[in-house]
Amino acid sequence: MALDVDGYAVLQAMASEPEAFPDIRTEIPKAARALVVKQLKARSLRAPSLRLIRDVLGSETLALIVDGMSEAEVKGLVTRLDPHHPSLKTATPGWHRHRLSALAAGEAPFRKGETRVEDSPAKLRAAEAPPERALANRPFAAVWDGKDHDAPPAKEGREKKDKERDRKGKKKKG
Repeated sequence: MALDVDGYAVLQAMASEPEAFPDIRTEIPKAARALVVKQLKARSLRAPSLRLIRDVLGSETLALIVDGMSEAEVKGLVTRLDPHHPSLKTATPGWHRHRLSALAAGEAPFRKGETRVEDSPAKLRAAEAPPERALANRPFAAVWDGKDHDAPPAKEGREKKDKERDRKGKKKKG
């Protein structure tokens, strides 16, 4: 029987010395995202496990990973974690993402036949408006307008002439 390496130890060593692995630098985020998504899709995942994942990764990192998931994947995850939610059948994709983040933040899933005060019509109307996705936030929404707004670099020849004129006592133009 062949021995296998400890994957966690290998990943921890890679994270502690990233300069030793320059050729796979672009693959690390893809692999990390794929591993987390695979864990989120696992049939054994329950709300407490989702909360633990959020605590370990942080809410922003988890939001970015969930933002990269398809609408069908998020809907399937919410349906599995909170199958008795009364708004589940009429919910929009934005609502599913919002509900997943609420479950990860610690909100309890609905039990069969349970209704809560938070199901008021005003609350449901507010939930229908799709929440802003993480990639739509201002830092991620920057786009290039095709123009170079930096000042053009000064030419070296002109600077030397100006310095020579200053040394000779002549006034600079301008």
